Amino acid sequence: MNMMAEETKEVAKTYILGPQDRCDSCSAEALVWVNGVAGELLFCGHHYNKHKSKLKDYAFEIVDERDKLIQNKLIGSEN
Repeated sequence: MNMMAEETKEVAKTYILGPQDRCDSCSAEALVWVNGVAGELLFCGHHYNKHKSKLKDYAFEIVDERDKLIQNKLIGSEN
């Protein structure tokens, strides 16, 4: 037995946005929260990608949880 074997632990990521949070543009589930000089905005992945280049002048904090889509797809493929 290898005494140097490392034990791998899966760490669950904590998400801030949930299904109740909706995109300000289309009401789809929000995956990105943007805190900017004039307030907060919520975006689905599509609308965040569409406006991302303009947000660099507006936002001072961005929480991007689009990786939830990949995680949910992986969980679905395991079943």
